Amino acid sequence: MKVLIGCDVDPILPLVLDRRPQGDIWECLDRIDVLLQRIGSPLPRITWLIRADQSVEFSTGSFLSAYTHRRNLWDRLQQREHELGWHMHTMSYSEAHKEFVFDPDPAWLTEAHEQIASCFPVRATRTGWDYGSNTLLAALDRLGVAVDFSALPGNVLWFSVGKVKLRTDWRTCPVNPYRPSRSDYQRPGSDCLSLWEVPAAQFRHSLNGALMRGLLRLRHGYFSFSGANNLTRVLTDEWRELPHFGDDICGLFFHPYDLADTGIRNFAANLNRLQGLPNVEFVTASEAVAWLSSREEMRPAQAGKQSCSRS
Repeated sequence: MKVLIGCDVDPILPLVLDRRPQGDIWECLDRIDVLLQRIGSPLPRITWLIRADQSVEFSTGSFLSAYTHRRNLWDRLQQREHELGWHMHTMSYSEAHKEFVFDPDPAWLTEAHEQIASCFPVRATRTGWDYGSNTLLAALDRLGVAVDFSALPGNVLWFSVGKVKLRTDWRTCPVNPYRPSRSDYQRPGSDCLSLWEVPAAQFRHSLNGALMRGLLRLRHGYFSFSGANNLTRVLTDEWRELPHFGDDICGLFFHPYDLADTGIRNFAANLNRLQGLPNVEFVTASEAVAWLSSREEMRPAQAGKQSCSRS
């Protein structure tokens, strides 16, 4: 079993972002140092997905502030063979609303990528709110991203960003890694992208939790309960059991702002559970891509069922 752990390197921002916040929005990154001290050498290599988007540029004056403000931390992690990647929230400043709102196709995406890619190779992404769409994944693919691990199989979620609502929809996504179809990002297909999608491992929801999710879907006009019993947990949550893994590899993630004492204790306990799995191997995003691509070449018949053929 291969485990890909990502950290969405998010700042602390106000719910309504209409002016530059006061203070250091990246103060929460100090908790990463606490995690490193508490866990020590048992900490596996992690893919640290550094946030670079218009909300960061608006709040700090630079797309790269998460990287430049903690450059020493990222250098130390890379020396330990951790990997750096890219995290972004697709939100843009709206002149009409005078605040940041959800933007499904942000004009700043290429510029943010160019700037973060000038600091380190960008091979991996996770998106804010775990959002996915044909447009967004195609854009990431054009920018040379090799793997995204935002997918939450069976889940559909709703968020309000400013005065605009968004829907994160992975209801038909498989639990196994795949190359997304250009016409349906949730499925593999003959017209697939080059990047891999590695879905997050899912937990089993309680009966009451699944029922509440089903009712939420009905309120939003969705009449399918498929996947309503799936539940996403981060590594800083309290796990009562291990998640249900997909096809020999799974994605997991967490956030720096959750690394308070309780979050770190949960992280350590969950990591201990994962390390107890037979033949477990913790991999970075680039290692996951290499393994998936190698397996695809070695097993073309099986790969044809899960993803499109590659020339």
